[in-house]
Amino acid sequence: MSVFVYGAGKKGEELYEILSLYKNSNVTPKYYIDKSKEGNCHGVPIVRLEDVKDREVTIIIAINCFNIAQEVFLELKEKGFKDIWWFKEKKRYFGKDFFYEQCISCSAWQENMIEHMEMHVMDACNLNCIGCAHFSPIFEKEIPDYSARIEDIRTFKKKGIHPVQFNLLGGEPFLNPQLGEYVRETRTILPETDIVIVTNGLLIPNSSDAVLQSIADNKVKVSISEYEPTHRIIDAICDKLDGFGIVYEIRSFTTKEKFNKPLSLCVAKTSERLCISDGCITLWNGKIARCPTLMYIDAFNEKFGTQLPNEGIMLLRDCPSGKELLDALKKEVPLCSHCVKNMIEWGVCSKNVKCEDFAI
Repeated sequence: MSVFVYGAGKKGEELYEILSLYKNSNVTPKYYIDKSKEGNCHGVPIVRLEDVKDREVTIIIAINCFNIAQEVFLELKEKGFKDIWWFKEKKRYFGKDFFYEQCISCSAWQENMIEHMEMHVMDACNLNCIGCAHFSPIFEKEIPDYSARIEDIRTFKKKGIHPVQFNLLGGEPFLNPQLGEYVRETRTILPETDIVIVTNGLLIPNSSDAVLQSIADNKVKVSISEYEPTHRIIDAICDKLDGFGIVYEIRSFTTKEKFNKPLSLCVAKTSERLCISDGCITLWNGKIARCPTLMYIDAFNEKFGTQLPNEGIMLLRDCPSGKELLDALKKEVPLCSHCVKNMIEWGVCSKNVKCEDFAI
C-alpha cells in the first residue's frame, strides 16, 4: 500500500530506511509532506499538505517531538484525514505488521493528551541499581494489591485524558506473578493506547509461557533496559521474545554504562540541575504525580529520615480533569530544585541500602 509520510527530515529518512527492512511488506511512501522542504527524499516527491486532495489516504507522522506531532495530528484531523499513525522510534523487531510494530495509531488521539504515563506492577527490583530514580532498592519484595492498582487506571481513564503510551514497570515487572493479568486488564481499559512493559529483561528467558502469551495476545510491547547483566544474556532474551512474536526494543548497553544519582539533599545551587523523568506521569496507590522521583519521595524520606519536599502529589479521586490536570502535572514542584546531574558508573546497591546511593 502507498502511504504519505508527514516530515521529510531525519525522522522521515529513518522511516524510509526501516521500511526497506520489511522484505514481506508492500508499504511504500508515495509522497512526503513537508512545509519547508522541496524536491524529494530518497527519490520520493515532497509535496505540501494542501496538495493532498484525497482524505482517505494513510498518513504517517514522522516527527520525534510529541508536542509537534500532536499539532500535526490536530491539523490533519481538522482537514478530514482519518487514517493517521505516528512513527516515534524504531523497534528492533521486524515481523510482518509494520504499522503495529513500528508505529502508534492516532485513532484515539484527542486534544487532551499526554505522551506517556506509567505505573509500578512491582515496587521492588531484582537488580537494585545505584541511582534508581524510582528508589526500587528501598522497597520490600511484596506483591502489590492488583485490584487497587488496576482501579487507579480506571479512575484516571475517567479524567478525560488520553495517554499515547502506558508503561507497566517497576521495580521489575516480571517479578510479579500477576503480570499477565495486568496486561490483559490494562489492554481492556486502554484499548487504543500503546502499552509497554519496561524491564531489565533478566527474568524473561525463564518466564512462563502463559505470561508471554498474554503479552503477545494483547499486543503489548517490551522495552528492555540493557544493563551489564542483561547484556550478557541479551541473545537468550531476544530468542524468547521472538518465539512468541513479541515486539520489543532494546535501550542499548552503551547508554546504560553510565547512571545518574538523581538527587541533592540540599537545593541545588552549584550542581547542574537535570530532570531525567520529565513527562513520566506516575500512578501509584491512589495518587498521581508528574514523575516517579516525586511519587516515591515519601518512601525515600521514611527510609532515610530526610525531609525532601513532596508537594505536587495529588489524590486521584480529588484531582481535576482534562486540561486543568494536564497543566497541574506540567508545573515545576519544589523537589525539582533538588534534581541534579551527577553521572556515575553503573552499579548495584549492597544489601545495606544507603541514602548516598541516590543522593549527594
